[in-house]
Amino acid sequence: MSLPKYSSRLLRARKPSTSTSRLFVRVVHYAVIIFVILLLIAWYFLIGPRRHEVGSYYNRNENAVWAPHAWVDQTHTPEEIRSFVETLGSHGIKYVFLHVGPIEPDGSIPPERYALLSEFLKTSRQYGDRIQFLAWMGQLRSKIRLEDINVRRNTVKTAEILVHDFGMDGIHYDIEPIVDGDSDFLFLLEDTKKAIGENKTLSVALPELIPDYVFWIARHFMELKSYLSSTFYREVAKRSDQIAVMTYENSIKAASVYQYFLKNQIIWITQLLSHEKAKILIGLPTYDTQTETFYPAAENIKSGLLGVVDGLNSWRSNTDVFQGVALYGSWYTDDNEWKTLETLFIKKP
Repeated sequence: MSLPKYSSRLLRARKPSTSTSRLFVRVVHYAVIIFVILLLIAWYFLIGPRRHEVGSYYNRNENAVWAPHAWVDQTHTPEEIRSFVETLGSHGIKYVFLHVGPIEPDGSIPPERYALLSEFLKTSRQYGDRIQFLAWMGQLRSKIRLEDINVRRNTVKTAEILVHDFGMDGIHYDIEPIVDGDSDFLFLLEDTKKAIGENKTLSVALPELIPDYVFWIARHFMELKSYLSSTFYREVAKRSDQIAVMTYENSIKAASVYQYFLKNQIIWITQLLSHEKAKILIGLPTYDTQTETFYPAAENIKSGLLGVVDGLNSWRSNTDVFQGVALYGSWYTDDNEWKTLETLFIKKP
């Protein structure tokens, strides 16, 4: 039986043309290039180039701690004050947010609320003259109507009294929650800085930063009540000397996730504020009471410090913006937590 004969034209039709082969190779070539580029982008943002420095490399001994109201309205012996101050000094604490509030709805703080402030400052400075005590003035935003110019004036006047009459080294505002675009809060910062002077520190507590592109995605999956835009964050940084970022109570249940979260906070904030006035402190929790939004096995000083150092080691971070860490708060911090700070961040290996 003879095989069927095919015309040369038909044979040529069944054979892939040279142009089709070249097109296929070109498509594969570009697909590989795009895949490699996407892989590099993913590596850069998820891992990225990094340094390998230990925590002490980034310690400037300009860390901070929130301190309780008891120091200014209860009697303490000189020995108790000395012990407190020396503990702070030996762990690189420069800034103490000393609670003197809360702020009254009219912007005032009754003097009897901090009746022993002068005595505390006088004694503490005998043992640690490097430490700066900032008046921690806090209140719920809903209870202080900053849109009322008289309330703002009273608040500024209170800050001025604490700095100029009592000798505090600055003001730490912790008014929560500040909402995005709160221009009255920005006016308060402007007026306060003018009142206390350039040589005094104006510090502000803010929630963690969520970059605008991350917020755009995240808002489809969860409710974000304390979101502040990158623009507003910069506006606060222009009007203050220091931002203490409250990077805790995020409902994170795994220490590794909290570490990764803080790594990215460092990267995002130091990039954002590279050309602004304020320096940042990263707030770390030292309390251990579990709530619906806080899991101490995950969010703690150890995982927090590891995340901070990891973030500072990223080449994407601007370490000049970073000032230190801030512990919340001194009344919770035990010997083991002070030791963790010392080991992971203060002492050179």
